[in-house]
Amino acid sequence: MENTSYFAASGHKLGAFFSFIFRFPYYPFGASAVSKVILQDLGNRVLVGKDDEPVRQLISMISNDNYHVVRQACSSLSTLAGDVSVAMKLMKCDIMQPIGAVLMVSSASEKLVSVLQVVVTLAIRSDTIAEMMLTNDVLSSLKVLCVHKNPEVQRLALLAVGNLGFCPENHHVLVAVEGLRELLVQLTATPEPRVNKAAARALAILGENESLRCAIGGRQIPKRGIRILSLDGGGMKGLATVQILEEIENRTGKRMHELFDLICGTSTGGIYAAALSIKSMSAYRLEEIYKNFGKVVFSEPVPKDNNSATWKEKLDQLYKSSSQSFRVVAKGSKHNPDKLERLLKDLCADEDGDDRLIESAVKDIPKVCLISTLVSVMPAQPFVFRNYQYPVGTPEAPCVTSESSGTTARVSHKQSGLIGSCKYQLWQAIRASCAAPYYLDDFSDDVYRWRDGGLMANNPTIISMREAQLLWPDTKIDCLVSVGSGSVPTKVTAYQNCVVNEPLLHSIDFTSYLSPPLQARKGGWRYLDAGQVLIESACSVDRVEETLNTLLPMHPKIRYFRFNPVDERCDMKLDETDAAVWQKLEAATKDYIENNSEYFNIACETLVQASANSDTEK
Repeated sequence: MENTSYFAASGHKLGAFFSFIFRFPYYPFGASAVSKVILQDLGNRVLVGKDDEPVRQLISMISNDNYHVVRQACSSLSTLAGDVSVAMKLMKCDIMQPIGAVLMVSSASEKLVSVLQVVVTLAIRSDTIAEMMLTNDVLSSLKVLCVHKNPEVQRLALLAVGNLGFCPENHHVLVAVEGLRELLVQLTATPEPRVNKAAARALAILGENESLRCAIGGRQIPKRGIRILSLDGGGMKGLATVQILEEIENRTGKRMHELFDLICGTSTGGIYAAALSIKSMSAYRLEEIYKNFGKVVFSEPVPKDNNSATWKEKLDQLYKSSSQSFRVVAKGSKHNPDKLERLLKDLCADEDGDDRLIESAVKDIPKVCLISTLVSVMPAQPFVFRNYQYPVGTPEAPCVTSESSGTTARVSHKQSGLIGSCKYQLWQAIRASCAAPYYLDDFSDDVYRWRDGGLMANNPTIISMREAQLLWPDTKIDCLVSVGSGSVPTKVTAYQNCVVNEPLLHSIDFTSYLSPPLQARKGGWRYLDAGQVLIESACSVDRVEETLNTLLPMHPKIRYFRFNPVDERCDMKLDETDAAVWQKLEAATKDYIENNSEYFNIACETLVQASANSDTEK
């Protein structure tokens, strides 16, 4: 075989072994050996995926008459398809030809299961690959397999339909397929739980939200209107947010997922939004978890090469003392994101083994969205991680395509759905929303790179309203609750014998660790002072609040409540772990709640009334 010389020349420790086993891939022992070595090590997968010939041999094994060979080949191909570049190579090597033949003519359930697993994996790898996969023949075969006598074949066929539907181009095709929606609705009533869940998932991905709601017996949006909860970012200052949420739960006797139809959060608020809705946690339990997060994630800084520091990080650091500035610029991100990612994976783990955002759409819970900042496009854009798809007919954002990766990014410029996705895993969405510059590294995948959502929408209330309008275009907003993480009063700073108001950065608090200038600054420092104003402007939660206070009186039927303590004791670093400082923040929040008790009562009475109407109309 031609590829044996490739393996021999590779210098890989198993090069000779690969040369040997790829002489006999069509025999059961050879297929098993190939599958085992590919599965056990990333380096092995890279070696096999680099060359066309071994890839073509694996693809040809799909057509083998021996089921064991087919199963092992499909296992290897599914593993290789986990890398987007190798997945593109599989497509270029015409993997869909033997797959299509099996889907169309095979009656063997075992063989269909193995081949469908490859389809499911490939379809979710990238939009470009999914678009290449969806032909009329493949679609016809999948529709037939959705009603196959074997439940596992049905489930995998439905998962494949759903995964193909993540691609916007395929989405348009699938929603127009005659009888597909009716078939999916019918399958949600099947007695086989795995099948009806997969059918409901497909409905969710296609944006058939009302059909999905009826199928799962979900609650109806009350005639009175939509109830929205918006949660600011703020790092460890989010302890103030959760304290306010606890107060609302105590006064209403209900948890957040029972009170709201849509929960939206940025950064820390994104963690809360996911936990309160998808995990149905109480605010009290959330406080315990978040304090543990802070102690573990912010325990110590991690060194990093200075070359990866962004201009914003360096600009921030120049406000510190000279010694501190050089130290932080040299280290880059202050904390190791691996700790956060491990904690998030544990918290977000799903009992069925898949914590993708869309999986929660089949539960009777609120819609949820987490806001991040997409920095791999110019200009940077807000990115909405969500557990829902926009309804059929919602305008799509224009595309930007990466030729090198064969992947497509969607960037919004018009009044349409913001760029975003429901196919990411929950932990990835939280990690991307919390990637605060200076504190944590950016988060990236094969297509995108994200930073903290606070750079675009630290107070995500306006985005939450837009999402509600896209989800329920014919329903008005009834109640809008926005919760901050505490602000400090405006301070006065002297510049060249002038006195100006300089609001300090709060909530996301990227520069709260900086000392305000105590004397007039000249020369190049003036540009840094201007930079601080620009950063504050970008991350400010007050600008959004001021906008809402201006515009909402023109919509008097929207009942708007904003909770955000303003107190010197709220002046806290994003990564603060000192329990004494936490206690000051909590004391300030407690005083705020007591001083605004009547305001809390009005808000809670409004929510209870709306919740009662929702229960009655369900």
